[in-house]
Amino acid sequence: MCTSHDVENNTDSNDPRSGYQLVTDWPGYPSDMQFEMGSGVAVDQADIIYLFTRDIEHWAAHPLAMGSKMGKSSVSMFNREGEFLGKWGKSDERGFALGGHTLYIEKDGMFWTTDRDGHTVRKFTPEGEMLLELGTFGQWGCDEKHFNGPTAVAVQADGTIVVADGYWNSRLVYYSPEGEFIRAMGQWGRGPGEFNTPHALTIDSRGRLLVADLCGGNFHDYMTVPGQIEAHRTRVAKDGVHRIQRFDAQGEFIDEWTHIMPLSLATVGNQIYASDKMSNLAILDEDTGEVLSRVEDIAIYIHQLAVDSHGDLYTASVYPEHAGAARGPGGPSHHRWTRHG
Repeated sequence: MCTSHDVENNTDSNDPRSGYQLVTDWPGYPSDMQFEMGSGVAVDQADIIYLFTRDIEHWAAHPLAMGSKMGKSSVSMFNREGEFLGKWGKSDERGFALGGHTLYIEKDGMFWTTDRDGHTVRKFTPEGEMLLELGTFGQWGCDEKHFNGPTAVAVQADGTIVVADGYWNSRLVYYSPEGEFIRAMGQWGRGPGEFNTPHALTIDSRGRLLVADLCGGNFHDYMTVPGQIEAHRTRVAKDGVHRIQRFDAQGEFIDEWTHIMPLSLATVGNQIYASDKMSNLAILDEDTGEVLSRVEDIAIYIHQLAVDSHGDLYTASVYPEHAGAARGPGGPSHHRWTRHG
């Protein structure tokens, strides 16, 4: 049974980072909750926190993943104090995704999920009723109806949907609010408007689109099938750097920021919150990219982050074993950092 968590008594007072302190024992997982790792996190207008977890971490596209060991992901709800509020929405036997990647709540309250291994991006009502599915479930490709490991989604002010088709493709795909294909942009490369791995998206307060573009090949032969990864993607670009590319609302390249190694992005007011070197957070001026402040070592990987109305930070981390930590409820898959002073 969950117990409430008092903020004052559960912060690590000896370890403040840029005014943030870790809230220990957050969240209060129910005793029967099982999952492999945290993948996504989002906060709604009522400060309910939604955790997108990979419950069965078994690669959906791999032949060994057929049958009962198929990947499965779900969304759980918690309040700021860490009390478990139940599972969100409706799902079938697959859950909300084969390989949950990221979760978003738009200004209109609609939910979006990206399913890397199921190759789909889905829009839901707050009650979990699916309204729209982009991509073709369980089928990978590179055309207007297929993705190959989608990583992120963003909705522009006019309702245009932008999908980062980024794990085994290197492009952005634009759709109308009704899900009709508009265009795709980008290809493998390091030039302006080219990508290696567009892993995260955010739209700043001025409507500019920011893309976290990771440098390097995503080989992943243990989670894909032969032919799914094109050969050129296995050759890492010489002298390549991780970067944030910026585009205007029409998709025209503006510039790039290379002083940050981004994995996740979020817009908070007129600032950009960007993970840096996987485990650190850099808070950036949205116009210049200047680092306004940093919060060091707040997660193993900041795979996705969110901020509530109090300014508290929430992180979801994948693969905690890379830092010698445990998977599942006993590990550091989710953190809450609260602002003090």
